[in-house]
Formats: sequence, C-alpha cells, structure tokens
Amino acid sequence: MRKGSLVLTWVILMSLCLVGAASPQVVIRHWQHHHESRTPVLESVAKEFEKRNPGVTIEFEPIPYDAYFDKLLTALASKTGPDVFQVPMGFGIEMSRSGLLAPVPESVFTTKEIEASFLPWTVSQFKYNGKYYGLPTDVQTLVMFVNDTLLKEAGLDPNKPPRTWSELIEQSRIVTKRDKSGKIIQGGLDTRYKWAVINLFLHQSINGPVVDVAKKRVTYGEREGLEAWNLIAQLMTGPEAVDSPTFLTGQMKFEQERAAFYINHPVTRGRLELNHPDIKWSVHHVPAPDGHDLSKPTTVGHHWAYVANAKTQNQKLAWQWIQFLASEEVQRKWVLESRDLPSLIRLVNDPELTPDLEAKIAMDSLQFARPFEGVGRNDVDEIRNEIWDNIVIGGMSVEKAVSAGAMAETNLIQRKLR
Repeated sequence: MRKGSLVLTWVILMSLCLVGAASPQVVIRHWQHHHESRTPVLESVAKEFEKRNPGVTIEFEPIPYDAYFDKLLTALASKTGPDVFQVPMGFGIEMSRSGLLAPVPESVFTTKEIEASFLPWTVSQFKYNGKYYGLPTDVQTLVMFVNDTLLKEAGLDPNKPPRTWSELIEQSRIVTKRDKSGKIIQGGLDTRYKWAVINLFLHQSINGPVVDVAKKRVTYGEREGLEAWNLIAQLMTGPEAVDSPTFLTGQMKFEQERAAFYINHPVTRGRLELNHPDIKWSVHHVPAPDGHDLSKPTTVGHHWAYVANAKTQNQKLAWQWIQFLASEEVQRKWVLESRDLPSLIRLVNDPELTPDLEAKIAMDSLQFARPFEGVGRNDVDEIRNEIWDNIVIGGMSVEKAVSAGAMAETNLIQRKLR
C-alpha cells in the first residue's frame, strides 16, 4: 500500500509539473481604445506574436474611447495598470516626465535607431533627458471627406471641392438646406468631431507655435489664432451657419448623408468601408487659409504611442511586444487593413501602401503635416471645446471666449510643467 501511494503521489506531481509547463508563463496586459477597423488587426497581430513566442499571452482589452482615459489614469494611480498601453501624443510631454513610463531599452531600439527610423514628429514628444518613452502607432493626419452625391445634387463638382477657407464657406452654404422655420435639415460641414475642426484651423492659421512650451503659454489668443476662431464662428453661427449643435445632435451626419463635408483622420476610410459601403464618398486634402500656398495644404499630424508601464514585472517582454507593433511587418497591416498611416520613414513612399487614390491622398498628406501641439489631451480638449461652446451656443464674442480659454490653457500648462 505504501509503495502504491508513493507511485500515485509521483504520478500526481509529474502531472502537475506537465500542466504547469504547458500553461502560459507570461501574460502581457495590453490596453488601447477601441476602433472598428483597428481592433481586429490588433487581435490578429497578438495571435501572431503569441505564436512566435510560446508561453506568452497578450491579454488585449479594447476600451471604448469615452471611458478610456478615466479607466487608464485610475488604474495607473492605483498601480493596477496594464503592462502596455496606448497614449496620445499630447500626453507625451507630461507622461515622459511623470515616472509612470519605462524608457525604451537600448536592446530594443537605440536612440540613434529611433531617430533614423521614425518620422521625427511621431517620436519627438516622447523624448525626455535623452531617452525615448514610446514608439508611435495610429499615425494620422486630417483630410476632408466629401459626399459626392450631395455635391452633385447641389450643382457642385465633387472633383473640385473647396481648396480655401472661403471656398469651404461658400460651398458649405450652397449645400446646406433649411426647412420653412430656418432649421437646418442638411448640413454643409459635419462638425461633430470638434477636435479636428478646431485644431486644423488653429495649426493652419498660426505660423509660429500654437503652444510655446519654453514660455509655458498658448498663442491662439493673438491675431492669427483669432482668425481661426472667427472662421468657426462664420461656419457655426448666424443665419448662414452650415451646421448647428441642435441639428442631429450626437449623430453621424456625414454617414447618414445629411452633411456634405467632414474633416477627420484617414482611418475613417476603414469605418466608412465597413459600415457604410453604399455612400459615394471621396477623400481630398483639407482647404487652406486664403492666400496660402495651395500646393502645400497644411494639415495636422497626430499619433498615439505604445508605452510600457514603469511598474510592469515583464519590462523586457513588454518592449519586445511594442517593438513588434511598431515593426515594418505590422505597420503594413495597420496601413492596408486599418487605413492608418506609417511612422517608419522608409514606408512613406512605398507604392504598395497606396493601392487607390484615397490611399495616395492620405499618404501624401504626411508631407504637409504639422504636429499637433498641446500639453495633454482630454483636459486640453475640454478647454478648447469650451471656447467653441461659448461662441456657438453661449453667444459670447470670439475675443472674450478665446481670451478666457487661452488663459485657462496657459494656466494648465504652467501647472504641468513647473
């Protein structure tokens, strides 16, 4: 009996050892905000990484955008955050200084390799004290989407969309329709993505910095910035407004074919292709301020970055996973399947990544991109959105609304960069 018990014990122990050996050895928790065309690509990339790295599991959690920042910042504050996560470039300056992030190890990318490999503006905001704290993903510019059908119905040529601010106002007013009471029933410009409209016009209008980091202040309260805010007032207020906060509030006007123009990122192509295949739409460069060189239509460059939690117990593996996400192999998937843009310099003019006219226009826009300026993202958005609301909804004068907002954002910057 005793011998039998020993044998049974040995069998059980060996079984447990084998089960342990077959189980995943390391789990990398990965968070990023959900996007219809990007989430499926990340899922397939995670499976490929796991296949190449036996014993590793990527535990991917796509989080709705509206909940993402609250969940992430709460988790980081309580030291329960993920190993790898995604943050927008506006967080780069403050997060690189925060102690929350682990720097890119030299074994993954040296500083020289990063600077030689990636578009400078896609890594610059994540550099601090000679080290980089993130690798770029979700690279975007801003382009203009046009509903070709609505333009034709209005007697306009969809092949000749607005190229200047004046033409944008003019064509948007032509397309806009109202009922007998004067309420908009078809908009000229879908402005629901206020971030795109505000920041496009600001970065086009201001020749110098929008945010002067050295002086810890914003500049959009000055003459050039006021020109951008006045354009917003022309588009959104008065009897000739081309959109209204009361018109299809919170709804996708462009996707419902209730607005002719829409300013958004190239990745929007993926969502339109997936969810709205019946709409006849086209992609164009954004309109430029009157008098600017129309052969170089300034747009806004924006990206997110994959970063590693400074508290992760698997820092080396976390960075290997990020390195894979930023690799040429995976960037090709981001571009062709998600409709993102590349951050690797050698991919910018790759003809395999521009199989159609829309893709070519999106890729070409990179050469006209000026990086987004802001020290933060959701908090900066709140201030700039409040300026918009004060002008559009509150009836406040442009000068008064912008002055208050510029002061609030300058105070925010000074608190963050003490």
